[in-house]
Amino acid sequence: MTPDQEHKLGNRAALAILAGLCGLCVLASLSGCLTAAKIGQWQRAVYGWGMSEGASQACKDAAALAAQYIANANRTLAEAGKLTDLSSDSRARELVTSAALACGKVVP
Repeated sequence: MTPDQEHKLGNRAALAILAGLCGLCVLASLSGCLTAAKIGQWQRAVYGWGMSEGASQACKDAAALAAQYIANANRTLAEAGKLTDLSSDSRARELVTSAALACGKVVP
């Protein structure tokens, strides 16, 4: 292998490593974002809790509030044009946690 070939191979390896690190950074930054997967999972949970037979009024109210917030977040996610448009999941997590406590459930 010539020195020129070794140099090109080294550059390619460095670029591959940098691309991998960038991908990991993107994944790490999304961990606190309200993603479609979280929205779907939390929407199904709060709907089920609020609509279950024997749910208390406090459970129904908390589940309805969480469901409304999540539905709005879903609309916002659908309109997002770039990664920076994604919402934090902290408020949604708060509401889902409150609904889980009111309904005697565990946050999925």
